[in-house]
Amino acid sequence: MTPRFAPVVRDILASRIGRRFVAMFAVCALLPLVLFAWLAVGRTTAMMRAESVAALRDGAKSAGMGLAARLSRVVGDLSLARAFAVAGASGAPSLAALGEHALARCEAIWKVEGDRVITLCGAAPPPLRALTMAETAHLAAGRTALRADPDDGSLTLVAALHERRPDDGLLVARIRREWFWDADELRGTGADVLVCDAGWRPLFATWPTPPTTRPFAFAALTEQASGTVEWSLGDEPHLARYWRAFLRPQYGCDLFVVQSRPQADALAVSRQFAWWFACTAATTLLLALLASLVQIRRTLGPIVALGDATRRLAAGDLDARTGVRGRDEFGALGRAFDDMAAQLQENVCRREHTERDLVASRDAALAAVRAKQAFIDNVSHEFRTPMTAVLGATEILTRLDAGETGALEEFSSIAHRGARRLARLVDDVIELSGNEPWSATEVDVAATVVEAVARLPQAAGSRVRVAVADGLARALGNAAKLVDAWERLLDNALKFSPADAPIDVCVEAAAGAVLVAVADRGPGIAPEDVSHIFEPFHQVGRDTMTDKASGAGLGLTLVRRTVERHGGVIVVDTALGAGATFRVRLPALIERPAPRA
Repeated sequence: MTPRFAPVVRDILASRIGRRFVAMFAVCALLPLVLFAWLAVGRTTAMMRAESVAALRDGAKSAGMGLAARLSRVVGDLSLARAFAVAGASGAPSLAALGEHALARCEAIWKVEGDRVITLCGAAPPPLRALTMAETAHLAAGRTALRADPDDGSLTLVAALHERRPDDGLLVARIRREWFWDADELRGTGADVLVCDAGWRPLFATWPTPPTTRPFAFAALTEQASGTVEWSLGDEPHLARYWRAFLRPQYGCDLFVVQSRPQADALAVSRQFAWWFACTAATTLLLALLASLVQIRRTLGPIVALGDATRRLAAGDLDARTGVRGRDEFGALGRAFDDMAAQLQENVCRREHTERDLVASRDAALAAVRAKQAFIDNVSHEFRTPMTAVLGATEILTRLDAGETGALEEFSSIAHRGARRLARLVDDVIELSGNEPWSATEVDVAATVVEAVARLPQAAGSRVRVAVADGLARALGNAAKLVDAWERLLDNALKFSPADAPIDVCVEAAAGAVLVAVADRGPGIAPEDVSHIFEPFHQVGRDTMTDKASGAGLGLTLVRRTVERHGGVIVVDTALGAGATFRVRLPALIERPAPRA
């Protein structure tokens, strides 16, 4: 006991009431504490055991699911091998690709057709025993059969070379043991793992010598899916949990996974808890005797906290709180003060938020005004160029004589081109600012691409190479708008590519979508300019004062607008010096099957 409390304790024990209080406290607190300790230790031990069993169960289930996932990956390798084998892709590059993909998981994959065995990848295959009737029926159902060899723990997957026709040939994959039996992945925390086949014959174990599986096999007779087993390894009691990896519907056989821990390790926490609980209970009695002495000091605590919070709030600290939560008058006063401080802080925050909103609104309004002015300036500039050409040509035409046919044709052509450019610019601006409704129908995307290429001048169209995949789905949209969008993309690619460079257009299918890619051979786009290429009146890659490309800079903007109105997206893959590829993804129209008659 510290010298600080010694005088207070002597004063309490010197009085009769103090001694009665101490005696009553000892009797009333000691007996309930002992009873509580006994109940708590027993309950904690039971909970620790239950948690250990649950951890072993989760570990066994996780290991079983991991094994199933690994088998699924090997089944994927078999599917790839079937694709090579059935398609006749037996060349060295194809087999090398198969081996590079599958040999990390398989020792060998081979094909069996009658008496002929062909190694697709890996080492020479071992002899394959004949299929059982159950395995034949399993393969005929379109599934893959799993074979386990308890002698060396190896696993083999067998599949029909032609689906549902095992008599026409087999595909066999021998799984690489060091990949499949990963001890660090299979074992749970602090546990050892044992994997057995359906007959409880050990296939893999993290013990140096696989233990007997008789206790688990006996328990599995009554609890088929999973169960808890107490068993002994040598003289050491163990607590184990087994789980059936239910693989029979998919692979024709099951595997059992066992997670086991020594009971001394599994229940070590509960024994430590019991020791610490006893120490805590002993010290609690002493601390409780001193609690009444501390109570007087705690009475002064709310007053000190209230004074300190008042000074902090007066100094401008709006986070100042008393922290008093008692049920007496001090607690009510502390809560009232905290409510007042919180309300004041909320009012100040609301005022600051209002000010920020006003500033943001002002900035947004200024940005809108600047954007409007920039739009007007750009439109005015783009209109001025063709208008100047038209006015200049018409003015010269008024001064020419009727006999000057060559000059008349030249300046008429200049005026015509300027008028057409002006009309196209007007149409682009109207389309950019408008949002007129479209008539949506089923669209053959590939046909719209072909039509867009056909609209190009003969010299430009001859440079475009179109590749269309088979079996493309249709899209829901407006064919004319899509043709216009492809024409703009092609015009952009031709504009920025050398005069003799080809333009590649690829139309192919993806999951639920149709993909269109337009690749040019231009100078590419700098990374800092990629985010601006779809902005209106914005051209990148050239000096707009000395080397400005033809056009108003609205083509890509209108292409993205058209694609997005079709529910699609457009992105660009580019690098300086490597050209640019614009990729459009349009959602495919899901065709419902016709009802049966």
